[in-house]
Amino acid sequence: MEVAVKQLTPGQMTTDAFVSEAKVLHRLRHRHLVRLLGVCTLKEPIYIIMELLPHSALNDYLRSDAGRQLDYYVLVYFCTQVTLSDILR
Repeated sequence: MEVAVKQLTPGQMTTDAFVSEAKVLHRLRHRHLVRLLGVCTLKEPIYIIMELLPHSALNDYLRSDAGRQLDYYVLVYFCTQVTLSDILR
């Protein structure tokens, strides 16, 4: 199984913030969100292991130059669409 791995990089964020992110991912369960598969915290470096979506159209767009220039409100709009689709099901 191919996976995406996020590694805590020193100076990027604190260990507590990184673990908090993993806890949020653990609570989120939705068909439109990447699944958390595991967290490695016994020793540094700390890793978050997630489902890999190598050829997702949204993933490709967000990584493009246009996607990197999206403002905060557009990103929040994306999030609300995920939430609303879950409520309306």
